[in-house]
Amino acid sequence: MYNYLLTSSLWLESLVKNEVQRQDYNITEVQDKAVYFEWWEEAIARMNLWSRFGNILYYVVDTEKSITDFDSYFEVIKKQDWRKYIPKDYEVIVKAISIKSELGATPTLQALGKKAIVSALVGDDILYEHADTWQIEVRILMENNTLRILLNTSGEGLHKRGYREMTGEAPLKENIAAGLVILSGWKYKQPLYDMFCGSGTIAIEAAMIARNIAPWLKRHFAFKNWPWIKSEILESEKKRAEEKEFSWEYQIYASDMRKEVIERAKRSAKFAWVEDSISFSAQDVESYLRREISGYLVSNPPYGLRLEEDDVEGVHKIVAELLRKNSGLYGGIITAHSEFENLEKIKYKKRKLYNGGELCYFYKKI
Repeated sequence: MYNYLLTSSLWLESLVKNEVQRQDYNITEVQDKAVYFEWWEEAIARMNLWSRFGNILYYVVDTEKSITDFDSYFEVIKKQDWRKYIPKDYEVIVKAISIKSELGATPTLQALGKKAIVSALVGDDILYEHADTWQIEVRILMENNTLRILLNTSGEGLHKRGYREMTGEAPLKENIAAGLVILSGWKYKQPLYDMFCGSGTIAIEAAMIARNIAPWLKRHFAFKNWPWIKSEILESEKKRAEEKEFSWEYQIYASDMRKEVIERAKRSAKFAWVEDSISFSAQDVESYLRREISGYLVSNPPYGLRLEEDDVEGVHKIVAELLRKNSGLYGGIITAHSEFENLEKIKYKKRKLYNGGELCYFYKKI
């Protein structure tokens, strides 16, 4: 079996763990922002295609404990079978990080790691590090004096699905948007509302989840051209994923007060192949107060990043009033506006999340 690391955003670890468990893979360790597991070769393709909440899937080349000096560090990296992993027409990108370890000089770790890999590779005077056809990212993780040597199988972060042509002023990462949909408790045959849809990410992720569409759209994965990974694995997993898709008449409503933003969101939904599952409209959030609504609210209202501060309070008051006024409206919002939970007499279950590095909470109506 191979060993893998699937990273996540902080506080999404439980969702990442659940999606690994759904594949029946053997989880070996769970840490902050990290789930380690083991399975066969096909997991490289399957988890890259199906992970809605993860960031990057790494292949674990080796793990060594009690590494406390640079000589041992160098030798452990050098002894790996780098000729298997890195053909001579590939460029080697080495990144290093140190957490609570005696070897804490990141630039030194990175430079020595690159030197060790090149020393192992150069036997016929070919300088692998100057090749320019393909890239392989080697990530070196020192944590509590344990050395982990990792290969980035994903390439860019998995939150980059490939359907967003442009983002709003305060875009929500796709994996966080998917996480909010799941955390809201949305029942797929019930209405779902995003009243501040921006680029449409929450509505699009909701439609993809409801239709069981693997979030690999428009994606290239780093492992695709690795000669030691069978090329047919990815194509086989893509075909398997397509066979699992299904359709229904969903009630997903996405709105924003800006018409040009709605047009961009529509194009993103089209790129994601879910435009027929979402009803887009240009309207202000206040218009929802004029009628009774039921279902689930999942939204990312402006909280200082997209509006002037004096507008934020009013927007959040409207959202709180909607949740109080409509007894059949569940779900909630992600916001950094700390006074939101005090605006109306509503009980919320709070979950800490980070949006673009900013501490936020997902307030879910109880």
